[in-house]
Amino acid sequence: MINKIWSILKGKRSIRIQMLWAFILSVFLSSIAHHIILSILGRFVPDIYNQISSFMLFMVLFISFFFALTNPILRYFRVITDGLQSIAGGDLKNRIPLSRQDELGNVAHNINHMAEQLQQQMEKERQNELSKMELITYVSHDLRTPLTSIIGYLDLLKTPKYQNEAEQARFINNAYNKTQQLKKLIDDLFEYTRLTDGDVKLSFQEVDYHKLLKQIISEFEPVANEQQITIVQDISPIPFLVSIDIEKMVRAIDNLLTNALKFSLRPGEVKVQLTVQQDEVILSVENVGKSISLEQEQQLFERFYQMEPSRKEHNTPAGSGLGLSIAKHIVELHGGRIWLEHHKGHYKFCIMLHVVNQKLSSVDNYTQE
Repeated sequence: MINKIWSILKGKRSIRIQMLWAFILSVFLSSIAHHIILSILGRFVPDIYNQISSFMLFMVLFISFFFALTNPILRYFRVITDGLQSIAGGDLKNRIPLSRQDELGNVAHNINHMAEQLQQQMEKERQNELSKMELITYVSHDLRTPLTSIIGYLDLLKTPKYQNEAEQARFINNAYNKTQQLKKLIDDLFEYTRLTDGDVKLSFQEVDYHKLLKQIISEFEPVANEQQITIVQDISPIPFLVSIDIEKMVRAIDNLLTNALKFSLRPGEVKVQLTVQQDEVILSVENVGKSISLEQEQQLFERFYQMEPSRKEHNTPAGSGLGLSIAKHIVELHGGRIWLEHHKGHYKFCIMLHVVNQKLSSVDNYTQE
């Protein structure tokens, strides 16, 4: 209590008290100096009181002491104004030293905070501009590759430069596959721009999550079997409701399954597990593939980040690099969380959502379009 009172009296946190102390000390020091000066001069000039105005001498001393005692405040005020001018001139990295705890210190702290916010905003805008340029570059490259192949096959068919009907059929099939790849690239790009424009609207419905997941897996299994991949299911039999945008969440889950299929060692398996923990449901998709570095692991959810499929001879289609990024945006729009657990080539992608109700009597089956 005593320390607190002493701190207030010192005025370390208040300019008003500091100015009051400066005034009191100036009066006190001026009085002493005034008395000493007049005593010394009085020995040599007896009529000094008649020649020098005592009041004028006191005022000169008072102003001198007061300016000296308040000079640190004025000096720090100049530091603040110089810092503001520097920030206003575009030097957003400039920071005012926080050497005071009073109101001027608070002003300096707020100015530094403002400069930091402006710097972050400018950096974000700069990053957005860079992202736009990267977006144009990546999209141009990704769209040009299948388009060039399609033009090449059509040119061969138009000439014609094929030797027989079998080769003609192969050219047509290859061109068709490239158009499908081109369509997927465009669909992914369109979906990504919709999800990141900040104005996306979800159509929430309550659905039995484990029935929805079983249907997605049943439609995915034929594709997996062709790639020598076995789907292993470990899905909780307990029915429960989740409130989701069905179309978008199906897209997110499909992206995880497609990613696991693409980068699994063959022959191999993909394990799909669904567990309920209190009011949360966690979907995990596990597979074994080539190990990646920690830096690569941190970039997996970034847009346009691509890795080579485990086996190219299985005709695994090239991706857009947007699949995991799209899944991340969809899950976060649902208030959920998506993450990766990786150890020496063992991948486990997890999606956490909130459960609406675990006690269901019956829920209509979901029919995917």
